Amino acid sequence: MKSAWSNRLYKRRGGNRGALLIEMALLTPLVLLLFLGAIHFGYLFFIYNALEKSVRDGARYAAGRTIITAAGIPSDIQAVVEGAVVYGASTETTAVVPGLTYGSNMVLVERIPAAGRPARVRVSIQNYTYQGVLSFMLGNITLTGKPAVEMPYIGRYAVPPS
Repeated sequence: MKSAWSNRLYKRRGGNRGALLIEMALLTPLVLLLFLGAIHFGYLFFIYNALEKSVRDGARYAAGRTIITAAGIPSDIQAVVEGAVVYGASTETTAVVPGLTYGSNMVLVERIPAAGRPARVRVSIQNYTYQGVLSFMLGNITLTGKPAVEMPYIGRYAVPPS
């Protein structure tokens, strides 16, 4: 035989049966949005880290090359540095990160100062667009000028014959 107290408790619990379903229906979109946001920004940090390592490797390569022009970076060095940044290794054919393409002016190699004996070499990413899971809500993220690495020039500089 049930007491009056347990009978009243049973009736109260029976009236709240749909509350859990309603709370779950209200909170599921918020939890899903937080989960997708963590994936979106986590993958963006992963891509940025991969780009930074790739740019650092390209700058290290460019800093040790022989430059024989009075201004700018020779096209053969520019091409090899761009390939190193985009593909990572000379034998690879897959880009380090999706969307980074060879020959699309996404990799900028410059020497500082632009004319005369270079003191530093700078390699940077230009106009790389990241499209993540939440890009339809947050928009695309474009990286221009970042990541960039500047290294002291340690290669040979040969003055071109005049």
